[in-house]
Amino acid sequence: MTAPNLIASLDIPRQSAAHPTNTKVGSVAQAQHSAPVCTLYGRIAASPLGRLGKPFPDLHLSLIIDDAYSGIVVIDGQPTMNEVGIKNALLIRTNTYENALPKGAVFQLSLSPPDKMSKQVFAQELVMRSLHFSSYVATYSFPEKVRGAKMNPGEYNSGSYLAGLLQSVMGYVPAISTPGYQTPGWENPMPRSFFKGEAMR
Repeated sequence: MTAPNLIASLDIPRQSAAHPTNTKVGSVAQAQHSAPVCTLYGRIAASPLGRLGKPFPDLHLSLIIDDAYSGIVVIDGQPTMNEVGIKNALLIRTNTYENALPKGAVFQLSLSPPDKMSKQVFAQELVMRSLHFSSYVATYSFPEKVRGAKMNPGEYNSGSYLAGLLQSVMGYVPAISTPGYQTPGWENPMPRSFFKGEAMR
């Protein structure tokens, strides 16, 4: 899904010099359908490679925004391969797709917006921050000792991307419990600054 279509699908107001982004809810369209539901999904990362995690398999996490009016939007962080040139290989980028849930999910966690933020605005902010992410800037790293349960300090992966995205909107990283699985990168959220500028695409 393109950035303009993703914005339109959640009734996100467009920003201009004369009309800065306003996330207040109040349009007729917003009132006519149920509020979006945000859920964290986890599946084995890059299966079968994710199964090599030690002591447990690694999970790749995705954010699902399910809106009765506009359908399903999935957001996660992915490493680049050679689709944008060899010099941009193994850099972190925003990945979005629509109306297809991740297959093989072994973990789900419902996400609630911060105090005094509606579910609609919560979903809007998550989408906007993901679109503003500075893709192709940060190096995609692998867990400590490759098979480890955590990342080295200052290194990031797709788990770090999603932890950072949620922290940039919620003000904190939600606690997650995944018995029998590990989530390297969740302990190293990407800084808020990555989600504030124009994405480099």
